[in-house]
Amino acid sequence: MTRRRWIGLAGCLTIVILVAIIAIAGGGSNQPGADANQTAAASASATAPGSTTAPASSSTPAETAPAAPPSTRAPGKLRVDAARAAARLFLIGFGGTEGRDKLLDRFRKREWGGVVLAPGNGESPQQVADLLGRIRRAALDHEHEVPLFAASQLGGDLDAVPVGAPLQSAAKTPDQARATARAIAKALHPLGIRMVLAPDADIGFAGGPWEGVAFSDDPATVASLSTAAVAGYKDGEVAAAPGHFPGEGAASGDPAIEAATVGVSLDDLRARDFVPFRELAGHSAAIQLSSSTYVAFDGVTPATLLPEVVKLLRGELKFEGVVVSGDLAAASLAGGQPVAALAVEALKAGADLLWVPGGADDQVAAWRAVTRAIKSGAVPEARVAEALARVDALRDKYGVR
Repeated sequence: MTRRRWIGLAGCLTIVILVAIIAIAGGGSNQPGADANQTAAASASATAPGSTTAPASSSTPAETAPAAPPSTRAPGKLRVDAARAAARLFLIGFGGTEGRDKLLDRFRKREWGGVVLAPGNGESPQQVADLLGRIRRAALDHEHEVPLFAASQLGGDLDAVPVGAPLQSAAKTPDQARATARAIAKALHPLGIRMVLAPDADIGFAGGPWEGVAFSDDPATVASLSTAAVAGYKDGEVAAAPGHFPGEGAASGDPAIEAATVGVSLDDLRARDFVPFRELAGHSAAIQLSSSTYVAFDGVTPATLLPEVVKLLRGELKFEGVVVSGDLAAASLAGGQPVAALAVEALKAGADLLWVPGGADDQVAAWRAVTRAIKSGAVPEARVAEALARVDALRDKYGVR
């Protein structure tokens, strides 16, 4: 074979080898290309209209990055980042004397799900309207959802917003209970309040924490008047969240100020304390859990942290609305655990809104703990999405915007 033919053959072989190498390299690059496409798609989805996920930035903390609020209604999937989803799960409170600028700054930094007004927060309806208007503007200025404004309204000195209502126990008939609740709702609605932590649906045991406030010591009467009150609030376009399931009328003390235990069996609870809640389950937009401990369960864990309690409410009583946790600051009195840990446990147990009154430090610590739990998978995204979907439905029905 001539030298020229050898050179030609070598050249052909070289070309064939190069083509093969390129083909192999091209096939191998398909997977990274697919990953890149997926990343680009995810990025586009995150920045598309209706999404709030922003690119990561070391200079902008997740909790302060403003963006337009999207829907969180996709079942089983979050359409906001973990930090934002976590904040939307919280109902927060504040001290009656807290400085206004400091309070408003809390709503600029974080998209809290709602605010619960407590006695001492409102000097007059006009002062409350002004305060809630400022909170609303602070939220909107930072492209957050408008918080769900709620108030604890049990009448008299137990009203967060002084509207001249008597203690709920003053109502003796369903018509009176409904008329009183309707009047309260019509006073609160123009202020922007769309939910009340009321009525109290506990049995008024002698010496119990709700004696004198509860409608009656008779379960059937409590059921009738509580259901009428819920209807009255609904008449005035305000959602009612009666409490405190599974019933804390027989508690050893007031769980808001001391560790309290309900020392009766589950059969006793079913026969007596469940009676009002069976009626309320089909009529209430929300139901609040108790922060007491119960001998009927393990005797040491507040009910608001127990999956068994939520299972009873959802399964046996067929409740489909929003489950509001008990006061998590009060729940911490039972075992000394920090509020942050309790917030995670309450969410795992099935609470949809986590109520943390009082100090900002506890609220921020609880938000951080829930955010970490979502990111780590300790709380599944599906649990969070389910909770937010129920809250969204309540917000839509009662015009929170």
